[in-house]
Amino acid sequence: MAQIDSRPPQTELQAKQSVPFWRDTRILGVFGQIGFIILVILFVRIIGTNFAANVNKLGESQFICRDGTFSYLCAYDFMSSEAGFDIGDTVLEYTNTDSYWYAFLNGILNTLKVGLMAVVLTTILGLFVGIARLSKNWLVSNIALAYIELFRNTPILLQLFFIYFTVILAFPDVSDAHKFLGLPIYVTNRGLSIPSPQLTTSAAIWLAFLILGIIQFQVIWIFLGRREEKTGRSSNRWAWGIISFLIIAGFGWFIAGAVSDTQGILTPTASRIRELDDLEKIMLGRTGLDFLSDLDTLSEEELAAATFQICALRDSPSEVNLTRHLRRMGIPYRMNRFDRIDQATQKYNEGDCEAIVAPKAILAAERSTLDNPNAHLIVSVAERPIVWNVPSLEGLNIAGGSRLKPEFTALLIGLTLFYGANMAELVRAGIQSVRKGQNEAARALGLNESQRLRLVVLPQSLKVIIPPLIGVYLSLMKDTSLGIAIGFADMYMVANTTMNQSGRALQLMVLMMIVYLAISLIFSVVLNWYNEKNKMVER
Repeated sequence: MAQIDSRPPQTELQAKQSVPFWRDTRILGVFGQIGFIILVILFVRIIGTNFAANVNKLGESQFICRDGTFSYLCAYDFMSSEAGFDIGDTVLEYTNTDSYWYAFLNGILNTLKVGLMAVVLTTILGLFVGIARLSKNWLVSNIALAYIELFRNTPILLQLFFIYFTVILAFPDVSDAHKFLGLPIYVTNRGLSIPSPQLTTSAAIWLAFLILGIIQFQVIWIFLGRREEKTGRSSNRWAWGIISFLIIAGFGWFIAGAVSDTQGILTPTASRIRELDDLEKIMLGRTGLDFLSDLDTLSEEELAAATFQICALRDSPSEVNLTRHLRRMGIPYRMNRFDRIDQATQKYNEGDCEAIVAPKAILAAERSTLDNPNAHLIVSVAERPIVWNVPSLEGLNIAGGSRLKPEFTALLIGLTLFYGANMAELVRAGIQSVRKGQNEAARALGLNESQRLRLVVLPQSLKVIIPPLIGVYLSLMKDTSLGIAIGFADMYMVANTTMNQSGRALQLMVLMMIVYLAISLIFSVVLNWYNEKNKMVER
C-alpha cells in the first residue's frame, strides 16, 4: 500500500528562499543597478579627467576673465567681444561690429527659420506624396514611387550640391529676370523674390477686432453646444463660428482703414496735388494722353520724363502702401530709397524728388527743417492694416518683397525634398496599417474617397505615423548644419567662424550641443504630447 506524504505543501516564500542567491532575480536586479551606477560614475570620472586634461593642454588663456584672472566661470567672456565678420543673411539687423553673442543668436535664428519652414513644407509634401503612392492611378503612383526612391537613396549633401550649383546658380541674371508663371515672383541667380505682408499703423486696430472675433467664436461655440444638449439636435458649430469671426474681421478691416490717417506724402504746394487722385490728372497733362492705359504708346524718353519721382525709406510700410495706390491708378513712378529720412529730405530739398512718403508725424518734423515750410503740403494717403510688399524689377535690381537668398533657397528645397520622401513612406505605412474593415465601413456609409481619408483613415493612421515622424523632424533640424557646405550662415557656420577667430572651440561646441538638445527636446515633448492626446483607445 502506497504511503501518503503527510508533509505540508511548500509555500511560495519557502520556494523563493530555496533558490540560490546567484539565481534570484531580486538580488540580481539589485546587483545590476549597483553595477550600472558604478559604470555611470566611472564614465563621468573619465569624461571629467579628459576635460581637465584638455583644458590644461589648451591653457589658462581659454578661461581668462576681463580683469586678467583665471576662472572657469569666465569661459564665455570672449563672446562679448566684437565679432568682426559679416553674415550675409540674418533675421535681425546685424553688423560686423556686433558681439559674438549677437552673431551666434542670428545663427540660431537662421537655423530655426530654415528648419521650421522645412518642417511645414516637408509635412505638406510628405502627406500628398504618401497618399499619391497608394493611388490607383498607375502614373501618379509610379511618379510618387520614383521620387521617393530617388531622394531616399541618394545622400542629402549630394542633393544640396546639385540643387545649389546646377539649378539655382544656373537661373538667369537679374537683367533677364521674368515673372514666374505670370505671378509677382522673380527667380534669379541671386535668389527668390516673393511678395511679403507688411503691417501698417492701423494693424493695431484690426488686431483688436480679430481678438473680438475670437471671443465671438467662443461664445457661439458654447451657446450652440448648450443648445445641442437641451434639444438633442446637432448644429454646425464650426461653420457658424467661422462665419461670425469673418464678419467681425471684415468689418474691422474697413473700420481700421477708415479711421486711420497716419500716412502721407510731402510735396510742394505748387505741384497742385491736394489729394492722391490728383496724380492722374497731372500724369495725363504731362503725357498729353487721354487715358493712362495708353502709356505703352510713349517712348522710353517720354515715359521717363513723365514718371513721378518719390523719395522714401527703404522697404518701409509707407512706401509699400503708396506704391499699392500708384499701381492701382496706373501712375508711372520711380522710387528713390534711402536708409535715413534726412537723406530723403535732402534729395527732396535739392529737387531730385517730387514727394517724400512717410508717416505724417515724420513728414511734419522734416517739413519744419525746410527753408520755407509753408511752401510744402502734406497729403493724406489711405492705408490698410496689411499691405503686400510686391517685388518689382527696377533697372538691374529687384526692389520690394522678401528675398530668399540662393543658399537659403537651396537648403530649404534640399531638406524639404529629402525628408518629404522619408515622410511619404511613413504616411504610406500609416494608411496601410488601418484595417481593411474600416475602409469598407466608410464606403458603406457613402463617404467619398476624400472623406474616407480625412475622417476615417488619416486619424487612425496617426498612431503609426507620429512616433517615427518625431525622428524625421529631429533629423531635419540637425541637418540644417549641412548648410555650411553651400555657405548658408546657420548656427554651425557662425560658431565655426567664431571658433576660427577666437580659438575657443570647447565653449562653442558646448553651446551648439545645448541648442540642438533644446530643439530636440522641444520637438519631442510637443509631438509626444500630441501623440498621447490623440491616442486611440482600443478594446
